Amino acid sequence: MDNGHSLRLLLYPPIEKILGPITVTRISAAVSIPLLASYPYIAMLSGITLHLVINCASILRNTLSVTLVTGLFILQNNAVPQSQRAAANGISMTAMSVFKAFGPVGGGTL
Repeated sequence: MDNGHSLRLLLYPPIEKILGPITVTRISAAVSIPLLASYPYIAMLSGITLHLVINCASILRNTLSVTLVTGLFILQNNAVPQSQRAAANGISMTAMSVFKAFGPVGGGTL
């Protein structure tokens, strides 16, 4: 079991019960923005400080990413009738794959 699955199984349910899926998703998205914006400044560090900060930032980014995607899946499944869940999940997975494919291309052209 990878870290994403263990995080979803162990940490997400109690947090979601306390805050709700919308709040968890909003917090994850809001914290992700300054974290990702800080990466160029992290690159200015060197030595052991760079290694420690980049490891902590990567762990936090992965945690926020898993939390955000899990929250979005829960919200989507709650918003769609059960008879249409498979189609909605297929469309969302296709869209995620397309954006993951074209994201680096778009970023590279900038």
